Amino acid sequence: MPKDKRPTYEEMLERSPEFEGIIPKLSWEHQGATHKKTEEYFKKLWMDNLEKNIKNKHWKKHGSIKKDCVDIGKNKALVAVGAGKSFQKNGHILKKLHDLDGVKSWQDRDFIIVASNHMYKPLLNMGIIPDFVIVVDASDIMMQQLNEDIPSSGQNSVLLTGLHCSPKVLNEWVNQGREIRFYLPMNIGLEEPFQRLTGKHPKHHLILQGGNVLNTLWSIAFVYLHSTTFMALGNDLSYTLHDKLDDQRNDYYADGDYSSNIKNKRDEAHKSKQWLGFTLTPANIYTGRLRYNISLDLVGTSPTLWIYKTWMESTILLHANKSRPYHYFNCSEGGILGVMCKSMEFDVTEMKKDESWFLLDEKCHRWHTWMFQDAINHFIQAKEALGWPTEIPFDAQNVTGLAQATQT
Repeated sequence: MPKDKRPTYEEMLERSPEFEGIIPKLSWEHQGATHKKTEEYFKKLWMDNLEKNIKNKHWKKHGSIKKDCVDIGKNKALVAVGAGKSFQKNGHILKKLHDLDGVKSWQDRDFIIVASNHMYKPLLNMGIIPDFVIVVDASDIMMQQLNEDIPSSGQNSVLLTGLHCSPKVLNEWVNQGREIRFYLPMNIGLEEPFQRLTGKHPKHHLILQGGNVLNTLWSIAFVYLHSTTFMALGNDLSYTLHDKLDDQRNDYYADGDYSSNIKNKRDEAHKSKQWLGFTLTPANIYTGRLRYNISLDLVGTSPTLWIYKTWMESTILLHANKSRPYHYFNCSEGGILGVMCKSMEFDVTEMKKDESWFLLDEKCHRWHTWMFQDAINHFIQAKEALGWPTEIPFDAQNVTGLAQATQT
């Protein structure tokens, strides 16, 4: 099938029957239409940036993710750090994990920490040095987040980015002495100039981007790093509703900095779409599996954030029955990812009923809506059960209802 021919919803149901009752036809078609418009709008910029990044020797000097990143996630969990407000619930846990696991030699590490571009400096300011930073935006707006006032502690973080990203931003990153590993976005039109300018076959470097940084990072972890366990923090894809728009903007990110959205004309916080976000509290009684009391509260989102949500959910479902094991731990409390509605046509009356909602966990054994600390301990216990050498970074006695270890 040609890459530019996206399957229809009916073809997807035939290929993946589990879509039925989970991913609505409207969501699938909207996702495809938005992707097409995005490609048409950014194609020239992406192609120009790609040619510059190859001609200015960045590709030749730094190379592909495939150069030395293949398998580095084997037997390790990848912690992906997004900028959603829910990160505030887990920042102290990530700091403890970093301080205990990050001091080990690489072969003994249990976790890889990857920051989104927005969270790079906030993590460094917390004393957390991410192993990688990921950026997918092609504009120059990322300059401030990636290159201005970077403390010396950030010198060893490696940038994961597409060849379509801003040459100006990448030039400054390189001038400050830091490393890059590239991927090639799986977008129509980029493969031909890549092969012409590098002499390399594009298929060895392709990644299907998922719109935002954490979705793209999941693709990289799955295809190249070969980490079977992905833990997402701050991937809210939503924001707390306030009476005043300025309050919504100021409350949008964990660090309160909304300036890059305004500069990039992506004012997501002013959109009027709403959904339900989840909150977890440990249950007092559980039987055999980890259990939480779950509450759902109304939050704001946008058409763009909605695309990121449905892309991740549908992609996980598409791979759910593959032989290769993997698990997605959604630790972004308050967010909308994995919160599903049984009303396939989004009927307002039906959506107001509690019984109309469910978590993706109920339909997909690859998906886990968990607290971050529980996910950490579960992964450690699973490694021990499989006979992999490790150390437990947290006191398991303080965690309610640890799940029985399964292969991760």
